[in-house]
Amino acid sequence: MAQTLFTGKNIITLQQVGSTNDYARELLASGPVPEGTLIIARAQTAGRGQQGNAWLSEPDKNLTVSFIFYPDFLEPPNQFYLNMCAALAVKDFAESVVKDRICIKWPNDIYAGDSKLAGILIENTIAGNKITHSIIGIGINVNQETFSEELKNPTSLYLLTAITYNLNTLAELLCLYVEKYYLQLRMRHFNFLARAYTESLYRYQQTHEFKKGDQIIRGEICGVSKDGKLILQSAGKEHRYGFKEIEFLI
Repeated sequence: MAQTLFTGKNIITLQQVGSTNDYARELLASGPVPEGTLIIARAQTAGRGQQGNAWLSEPDKNLTVSFIFYPDFLEPPNQFYLNMCAALAVKDFAESVVKDRICIKWPNDIYAGDSKLAGILIENTIAGNKITHSIIGIGINVNQETFSEELKNPTSLYLLTAITYNLNTLAELLCLYVEKYYLQLRMRHFNFLARAYTESLYRYQQTHEFKKGDQIIRGEICGVSKDGKLILQSAGKEHRYGFKEIEFLI
């Protein structure tokens, strides 16, 4: 069990499930669940990423998990800080394993070089001016060596280090980092989270090409707005883009 205050103290391990986030939602609908509950799936048959994208993962090779939190201290306009919190946790976790720089590809993919190592899907339930509960789904490629051709640029901890990892040990380590950043969020250290997130961004302050519809844009990432929009400096002007409005060209 993780050496944390509450994250990962209650663990539900499933041999197979459609999606750990869907399971977490059904669990919450059936009654109270301890904060920090961790759901781990050995095999996930209908994993989801951002905007309905599929998350493809080989059984018993990777970490496919969901955490349940109750961030009722966080007002809905500030909910992107949950994304920052989760992305920083996975980034730090990965850096501690591979001993090399890991980046956050906006909004919450985790990259090693130009390859995707992990993805995060956060689903919040809002009532009035409070977030009543949050499900943080995390998929990390761990021991997988080959990937579907459908995936553009995947990598795994094994491919980066040539080491095979114990998934239970890594799950405990992940709990430590998730709780570390969630506690920063609970203490409302928004400036700290925003600065750390921005400085960890993939291609931050570098000039690259992006795709907006059929148009190719050349610009530089200079930050992320409070509501989670990517701020891009292009042709001498500042532009802000929401999810799926702009695509990285890699």
